[in-house]
Amino acid sequence: MPRPRVVLPLTRRRLDVDPHRAESRVSAYVYGTVLVLAAVVGVYPEAVASGAGALVVVGTVLSTFLAHVLAHSVGSLVTGGRGRQLREAVRDATPILSSGALPAALLWAGSAGVLSEAWAQSLAAAVGLVRVAGIGVVYRRLQADVPFGRAVAVGAVAAAVALLVVVVKLTLTH
Repeated sequence: MPRPRVVLPLTRRRLDVDPHRAESRVSAYVYGTVLVLAAVVGVYPEAVASGAGALVVVGTVLSTFLAHVLAHSVGSLVTGGRGRQLREAVRDATPILSSGALPAALLWAGSAGVLSEAWAQSLAAAVGLVRVAGIGVVYRRLQADVPFGRAVAVGAVAAAVALLVVVVKLTLTH
């Protein structure tokens, strides 16, 4: 019988995650969050009001999740790999799904009139920035033996780069 899982504080390391798995999860976390942030910032207020903004975020999350799992599974599929590799790819891509949950809910709240469209979109974007800014702490928790201050500094740099990525994406695609 499996042991019950204990939830650990964010500052405590998890010792059950292989370093390669940790790197893959962090990659998915950042990738999903940056794409969701770009989707949130890229929708028009009318799309927030109509509910289409929330659907854009959900579509971004689902398509990114599936593409990520495919990309990380192709090698094992071609070589006749084990089902375990596919399960690991799915598990490692799960942070992509979590990246869009709260932003989609906030955009939905904007369409339902619980929040104004501007507040819903602003809060959804802030969630993305906070997630990216927290990446150093997340990685430190999963495996890295990194001082807390450095983890926070890496997160700040990552958030700045994420903003640049969003600006580039919106400039070139909208």
